[in-house]
Amino acid sequence: MKKKHLFNSVTIFLSIISSFSIDRYIEYKNERVQLETLEINLLHELEQNYYSLLSLRSKIKSVISVSDSVTANWEVINSKQIKSFHQDNLYDINERIEFILSMSEEYDSKNLYFNSLINSGLILKIKREKLRNEIESVGSLLNSNYFSGNNLISNDILNWFKTKSEIEKSLDNDFIFDKYKDFELMRMLTLRRRNEIYKLTGVNGYIKFIETLIVEVKQEGIF
Repeated sequence: MKKKHLFNSVTIFLSIISSFSIDRYIEYKNERVQLETLEINLLHELEQNYYSLLSLRSKIKSVISVSDSVTANWEVINSKQIKSFHQDNLYDINERIEFILSMSEEYDSKNLYFNSLINSGLILKIKREKLRNEIESVGSLLNSNYFSGNNLISNDILNWFKTKSEIEKSLDNDFIFDKYKDFELMRMLTLRRRNEIYKLTGVNGYIKFIETLIVEVKQEGIF
């Protein structure tokens, strides 16, 4: 009787241990699936941001090229020629001169999975400290609106057209530019170009950074 009782106790004990082991195994497998899915999504999001930066770089270069063409020919330039420069270096579909001269492209960031990784605390699962810091750095960039537009200068340029338009009581901004182009407007266009140059430098740096990070993640994984 005692042997039977002992056998039953041992059987129950082993069943409990086995149950715990199975639960831990299931939990481990679920976590691995979760991390593998997150890794795939993060890599995809890294690549999306990389291509967004490439697109932004192309648009910034176009803005700078048009700005250079305008300011270099300031004494003789007219609205028709500016539109021609714009068509040769197309960075948007606008044909209105006030927008051609004031436009400043912004970075369209994708940060859903980066935010999920950081907010959930799963970033601590990344054992390689250097990689963890790099991913946190990218996450900070995506949430900072670092490569935003030159809104202040853009608005100043638009206000220049608005002020001259009210003087003429005309909505023809081609006419407004051709009649009123002045040092004030050229100064604002020069400032816009300077800021776009700064932005281009930062974009180039992050393109190289993210490109290197993508290669590392593909070769070694994240978790």
